[in-house]
Amino acid sequence: MALGASRKEVLLQFLLEAMLISVLGGVTGIVVGVAAPLSVRLFVPEIALPVSLQSIAVAFFVSVFLGLLFGVLPANRASNLNPTEALRYE
Repeated sequence: MALGASRKEVLLQFLLEAMLISVLGGVTGIVVGVAAPLSVRLFVPEIALPVSLQSIAVAFFVSVFLGLLFGVLPANRASNLNPTEALRYE
């Protein structure tokens, strides 16, 4: 805001950052979560650990939802700051 950004631009920047981190975290969680049962199946063929697409989708959307929810709080707080107050604490 000290450089001329509007409240809407600050909100958008914080929300895009929160969304990017949430999506990357969700994808990383999916990769790790699917790799574990597949590696068990690779080393011990008798054991089959099923992974449902429904559980993957729910986990991903919960990750994105929570990331956006907790991204809104600091975004709203930052967009309401007075520019001189924001710079004073940085």
